[in-house]
Amino acid sequence: MPSSTPLRPGATPPLRLAYNANGLRSVALPDAVRVLADRGYDGIELSLNAQHVDPWSFGDAEAEALRRVLDETGLVACSLATGDPHLLSELPFEPALVDPDPAERARRLDLLRRGIRIGVRAGVPLVAFSTGSRHPAVAAEQADRWLDEGLAELLTVLADELDAAGLPTGATVLGMEPEPGFHVQTNAEVAAVIGRTGSDSLWLSQDLGHTVVVEDDPLASLARHLPLTRHLQVEDIAGRVHAHLVPGDGDVDFRSVGQALAEGGYAGWLSVELYDHDDVHREAAERAREHLLATVPGLGGRSGPRRIDLDAGLEAGRGTSRLR
Repeated sequence: MPSSTPLRPGATPPLRLAYNANGLRSVALPDAVRVLADRGYDGIELSLNAQHVDPWSFGDAEAEALRRVLDETGLVACSLATGDPHLLSELPFEPALVDPDPAERARRLDLLRRGIRIGVRAGVPLVAFSTGSRHPAVAAEQADRWLDEGLAELLTVLADELDAAGLPTGATVLGMEPEPGFHVQTNAEVAAVIGRTGSDSLWLSQDLGHTVVVEDDPLASLARHLPLTRHLQVEDIAGRVHAHLVPGDGDVDFRSVGQALAEGGYAGWLSVELYDHDDVHREAAERAREHLLATVPGLGGRSGPRRIDLDAGLEAGRGTSRLR
């Protein structure tokens, strides 16, 4: 079963801070990278969507353009999130991996296969996904069987893509994210799926806000499942309502979260996810970083925001580096 990267005795977990690109949809992906670099972030969490990483058109040219702007800024593409709600349907997150219609499940699997291929091509270490909702008439045991069948296929695709690229097992892994209201909505449920597969290529991609909304003791769940966690999305939550807020604007005690991460030896990424703050993305990114740096021990990141020429970057984005 997967475990956290071991640390030397007394070592400080090398926490690094990223921001999910789904919170900057109003700008092209190269410009989003520059905005985050300018605000002192270490990385960017890519997101499958029509604005940035279109699963039906993202190819070698787009991957090369992304590499160029990452090299220019020093940012790292730390993961690829595949959870855009409307990539396949006007109904949010439909169809699901556990849809009762095999043709609909196949549509979701096709999207995730594309995500895996893009993730390997772009060199991201983790491709994250969720199960979607289970139809009320479908028994949980049946949904688990469909899920396990789909995961077996996705893990095979991952192995084949890594092999074709000449990359070792583990260079890119899959991360299952629990989501409120979905078939798999808690950290413990993801742990059970990982246990059933027995694969070192399947990990938990925790979302702090989701844990706060769903779990009775979110801090204990966060800490207990750190050995299975490869990636942690963070946002603030108020009143256990599933609405992503800028860290510091809700009820989450980020000092306690930071302490749990330090005690658990978590060595990975914290990725801020504020998908509904696009209209104020610069301010949201700045405030989130400031609050997390002030409350989470070991989260050093860059020494400060980089003052790069954003106007020049925006002009460049209108040329060959602009992604579809």
